[in-house]
Amino acid sequence: MSRKIRETFVLVPLIREKSRHITVRARLAGRPVRLIIDTGAGGSIMDSAAAARYQLKLRSRSSKAVGVGAGVLSMSSVARHGLTLAGIDLSRTSLHTIDLSHVNAGLKKAEVRPVVGVIGADVLWRYKAVIDYGKGVMRLSVR
Repeated sequence: MSRKIRETFVLVPLIREKSRHITVRARLAGRPVRLIIDTGAGGSIMDSAAAARYQLKLRSRSSKAVGVGAGVLSMSSVARHGLTLAGIDLSRTSLHTIDLSHVNAGLKKAEVRPVVGVIGADVLWRYKAVIDYGKGVMRLSVR
């Protein structure tokens, strides 16, 4: 006898920016934020200046991150952040900080409001993300 496990999904509205980036609304430390969806980013990150603005505690150890088209960047991890996306608690997701001023400078040039960070493949894989570009939504499995 086989059991069917029913999956529950959450739909996350996607925002297609003038810059062609895809952003979502989320909450960080209880406050609304905007994040870029980046399927090519291995992990989720936030801007180091935003971490200071939101008064988030960083772990003392610092490491190095390497990205496509970027040199080696200094990176710290956030101790506690309270990140949620469409009601999904992502507070246990490892969140690292890097300087995203170059990203926000590019967004500003394109007349797009700055972002606080990036949702990467770590979250997208864990929640079996399916991006429907035609409908402008991302489906996340919460079961």
